[in-house]
Amino acid sequence: MTILNRIGFVLMIIGVLIGGYYSFEWYKGKSAAQDLTTEEVKRLEQIEPKQQSNEKPVNSQVSSSQMQYKEGEKVAVLNIPKIKKKFSVYWGANDTTLKKGVGMFVSDSTTAPSGGGHTVLSGHRDTVFTDLGELKEKDKLIVEYDNKIYSYEIQKTWITHADDRTVIVKKEEPTLTLTTCYPFDYIGDAPDRYIIEAKLIATDSK
Repeated sequence: MTILNRIGFVLMIIGVLIGGYYSFEWYKGKSAAQDLTTEEVKRLEQIEPKQQSNEKPVNSQVSSSQMQYKEGEKVAVLNIPKIKKKFSVYWGANDTTLKKGVGMFVSDSTTAPSGGGHTVLSGHRDTVFTDLGELKEKDKLIVEYDNKIYSYEIQKTWITHADDRTVIVKKEEPTLTLTTCYPFDYIGDAPDRYIIEAKLIATDSK
């Protein structure tokens, strides 16, 4: 085997290893999304809006930065009946966490669902949030967190630039925001973000 052949062989092996690594990372993120059963979809769709008796006042909101979860720890499940999917939700939204699935953003201006403020969930468009574009106003988003079920109703969707810092801000009312890269079929680092904002309509014990 000549030197050139050896170099070519080594490069081929490196390419296979790199391809295998990224395929594994893609599969790991994709596996965080699971299908909802027909029974689960029916049960979730039957949730009706009701008066929130245990809503926290704004001045007692507990920011996510004050909570003691470990980065990458599974903390919740996001159910989306419209697309018949449920997603594991992990604490934090850094690159490592988002490779696992949906990440719950941690900051001084955001909260967990129990915090009475703005909960932000982020996910990659090519693994977990591939079907987010199918969601419309009035569709339901249901989060299972800390032995409670938080039901939200979508109020609006919009597209903004990736550098827009006005999305992740403090909210006076319990709000859930989903974010992912956009366009959905873009190859490489997408220039925009697709945003879904929903309001809390019901809270129940599991």
